[in-house]
Amino acid sequence: MKILIVDDEVFVHGIFEAICKNIDDVTIVNKFKDSRKALDFLEDNKVDLIFLDIQMPEFTGLDFLNELDKKGLQTSVAIVTSNPEYAIDVINNNNVVYFIKKPLHKYSIKYSIKEAIKGAIHRKSLLEASISMKKSKENKEEKSTHTFFSCNRRMINLSHDDIMVIKSLEGGANILTDKEPIISSYSLKEIETKLPASTFIRIHKSYIVNAKKIELIYDNLVIIGQYHVPIGRTHSAKFKEYLANN
Repeated sequence: MKILIVDDEVFVHGIFEAICKNIDDVTIVNKFKDSRKALDFLEDNKVDLIFLDIQMPEFTGLDFLNELDKKGLQTSVAIVTSNPEYAIDVINNNNVVYFIKKPLHKYSIKYSIKEAIKGAIHRKSLLEASISMKKSKENKEEKSTHTFFSCNRRMINLSHDDIMVIKSLEGGANILTDKEPIISSYSLKEIETKLPASTFIRIHKSYIVNAKKIELIYDNLVIIGQYHVPIGRTHSAKFKEYLANN
């Protein structure tokens, strides 16, 4: 396990080093007094666990955690602080796995470090399981080529390649295909859950589009054949993210 120490007190670095060198499969890869420099280090280096002091000058541990979230860095963090009230500020942060209270005592710190490592290992296993499930779902979606739609007491099996745009209607949805439109009793929300998210994306409260059919995006409009579909404000960020990753 690779560990990073971020604390403005040098003697704290020494305490962690002394304990960690006697724990199997644990390596302290770097130590920082300046949390900004620690963030720069993490841009190019991956670690499993960060021991993070909260009360640091200028750029605090809370600032550090906020930047981790902004950068999307999934790194386990053990908070090291003399003020337990900070727990309220970080208790819901997904990166935080443990709290260690200062001052550090030689009799309790070894136990605390080991518990923090256990927390990091457990969190890593949960993340890996989540990623595995997501990939499995995506693979299943990619293999799916048709979906059944309820249409006037009938079930019609539509090819995904035939669907261009789906528009919300009162009591159902209008599925616009490259052949003829089909009125389904399914709501737009129901249809969204049935179709593969890798291909179909909701870009407006009233519209889902087949991303493979998009010919042009002009200002806030998506052009698919004869259809000009507006991009809703609440869906704009998600749509931009989709485009960036596909």
